[in-house]
Amino acid sequence: MKNNPQFIYLIPLGDVGDKHLEIIAESIQEQFDLPVKIAANQGLPVYALDADREQYNSNLILRKLIDNAAPDALKVLGVTTSDLFNPIFSFVFGEAQFKGKCAVISSHRLRGNPENETKIGCPPLISRLEKEAIHELGHTFGLRHCVDPDCVMKYSVGLECADRKFSYFCTACRELMLWHLSTDLFLKA
Repeated sequence: MKNNPQFIYLIPLGDVGDKHLEIIAESIQEQFDLPVKIAANQGLPVYALDADREQYNSNLILRKLIDNAAPDALKVLGVTTSDLFNPIFSFVFGEAQFKGKCAVISSHRLRGNPENETKIGCPPLISRLEKEAIHELGHTFGLRHCVDPDCVMKYSVGLECADRKFSYFCTACRELMLWHLSTDLFLKA
């Protein structure tokens, strides 16, 4: 009998606040209608550190998440405070395997300027983390970047773009995500 993956796992990587993880988990569960498990902290991803850059290679983190994924994991999202990069970009808020199993997000660049966090209208860090988590998991379900500036799948070139969009899918992306989800679950059943 084939194992039937059914959970989205949140994997803390280093000093990630429990409250942040709980809020992200609730938001993911609401958007994807799948149960979320928060796994044990795997510690800082020292295996992915590029000492010259003082950043962590998101591609290496994704590989490690794949290797260590629980058998009942449909998707896995690593959450870290470490500054991430990949070979194409000097930094990333997050990265995902398109139509794959794993994604990773970082709060490092999402923090922005702490002075701006108190201004009215500027979303706090947790709002940005929720959006980035849903965005990257959307990629794992086969969603590409959206042209709708309000959709969570809109590509964020900076914090202003991230702050502008909502933490949920536009109608078209939602329907496509549900189709991909039903296909994924059917194929893995």
